[in-house]
Amino acid sequence: MSPLINTRVYGWMGTILRVNLTTGEIKREATDLEKARMYVGSRGLGTKILYDELDIHCDPLSPENMLIFINGPLSMTLGLSSGRSDVVTKSPLTGTICSSNAGGYFPAAFKTAGYDAIIFTGRAEKPVYLFINDDTAVLKDATAYWGMSTVETDHALKQTVNPKQRSETKTSCIGPAGENLVLFAGIANDGHRLAARSGVGAVMGSKNLKAIVARGTKGIKIAEPEEILRSNIMADHIKTTELGVVFEEFGTPLFVDVLGAVNAMPTQNFRAGFYEDGDLIGGAAMYDRTIVRKKGCVACALNCARNTRLPSDSKYKGHGDGPEYESLYAFGSNLLVNSIDAVTKMNYICNEMGMDSIDAGVTLSALMELYEMGLISQAEIGFSLEWGDADACIRLLEMAAHAEGFGKEVGRGGRYLAEKYGAPQVFMGSKGQGFSAYHPRAMVGQGLLFATSPEGGNHTTGNTIQREINGIPEPMDPLSPVGKPALVKKNQDETAFIESLGLCVFPYMFLENGLEVFTDFYNAVIGEKYSMVETYRMGERVFNLERMFNVRLGFSRKDDSLPPRLTDEPHPEGIGEGNVVPLQIMLDEYYALRGWTADGIPTPEKLRELGIE
Repeated sequence: MSPLINTRVYGWMGTILRVNLTTGEIKREATDLEKARMYVGSRGLGTKILYDELDIHCDPLSPENMLIFINGPLSMTLGLSSGRSDVVTKSPLTGTICSSNAGGYFPAAFKTAGYDAIIFTGRAEKPVYLFINDDTAVLKDATAYWGMSTVETDHALKQTVNPKQRSETKTSCIGPAGENLVLFAGIANDGHRLAARSGVGAVMGSKNLKAIVARGTKGIKIAEPEEILRSNIMADHIKTTELGVVFEEFGTPLFVDVLGAVNAMPTQNFRAGFYEDGDLIGGAAMYDRTIVRKKGCVACALNCARNTRLPSDSKYKGHGDGPEYESLYAFGSNLLVNSIDAVTKMNYICNEMGMDSIDAGVTLSALMELYEMGLISQAEIGFSLEWGDADACIRLLEMAAHAEGFGKEVGRGGRYLAEKYGAPQVFMGSKGQGFSAYHPRAMVGQGLLFATSPEGGNHTTGNTIQREINGIPEPMDPLSPVGKPALVKKNQDETAFIESLGLCVFPYMFLENGLEVFTDFYNAVIGEKYSMVETYRMGERVFNLERMFNVRLGFSRKDDSLPPRLTDEPHPEGIGEGNVVPLQIMLDEYYALRGWTADGIPTPEKLRELGIE
């Protein structure tokens, strides 16, 4: 490999690793700090690299696609929730840009090994993994690990590759779902923490790349290290708020109660917003039956994750992480499954096989509705598929991961199945990606967010729950479109900045002044004095670049869509009864606020203003 070319600077390691899987060549290059200043890092810088270098019309599962693992300048600085990184690529599920975010301990390992990003191109002839040990980076044969679950792979690679330093060695890998090109396959950090969305695991599998194994011992330069201590004070403050106290106790599963109380928890493929058996799958049910301990990512005091184990009297077996709230919706309320044991088991399958639980659940709910409508038969599936049949869902998840029988069809996602069987309206998603666990008829701003997300159906690009449901920093009518375009734009741009820093968005959700706090942390790490206006503009630049990636591919207003169930069919009884999402009205105002055309295309003036080339 070529020698290191860039000296480490504040927040950055200064080096990018490029791996050509076709030729086996590995080389280093300097991190482009000018691009980093423009696009911050992680999600933003990864998108810029892809935008500049990728043949944008390539098949996402071809060797021509790029797969970028990338940190931000605040990753692993021990600031508040700084243990995150992104996987950036062209999505095989949606055909759009995607940046799938994940935590755990792997992001810290590859950054402290000396790398801001790892860029994979090409396709290996046989399964391989990349082994990184500080300045050493080498491709190794992964044939022996092909077919293993994510948990098995994590354990086996740590034990085999670096047994004397096993605790310091971290992995990021795919399971059978990624190997079999399931279009909603994810990539697992440390065996459990998934970069789950948009099919990044299928891209990794298409390259015959089983895993990255990393160990790092290098420090990260911080301009004002004493300022980082403020993040720990802020974490303690968050945990003393009313919502923070409950969050610390129950983690994300508390949102089963929060969203159910306002008729906003998607139920039976978004037909309703309240699940009458929600108490059987929520945080209290987990606490009583499955939870072993709280768990967090590196450099995080919020401990939102839960390590769990199915009890001895359960018909299902297993242990691992989760389920989070998104999985409780995807495998619980949306399928009418009222067993916390069954939902937990389905979550384990997704973690171990390496699949996005959200799109897995959305796909199953679309399939259940197709079966109910008589558009697909028991003979085609191989067994019946009634609402609430957890065992049938478990079978289908396992079949999908291994591409067995009808599982091959399931692995192509909900939009594919709905269109194939003549009822595209039963797919609850946008741009081909399934919706997460927030019902837009009860919080219409979330509907606009889903429709305009660069990767479709995603909540982490600016979730509106804090304003629309929790009333933070002040109440906002969730059923009205008034103010929602401005709210969604603000959240999208601020979240783009925060994720590009290498941070988790959870603290941003809890803070009334999140952008101010993270602007201060950014300045403390890199030694600059950016204003909030400037950092907001950075996030806006990232979001517009993602939009331009999609525009190059032909995406426009027609793709900023929601299913007719949400826009035309009134919300059922309860809060918001009779409400629909007035999407087109909100889009008009949203595009105008963004400086885009009426068809949703950024104008040349807006691109010049943001410095996008």
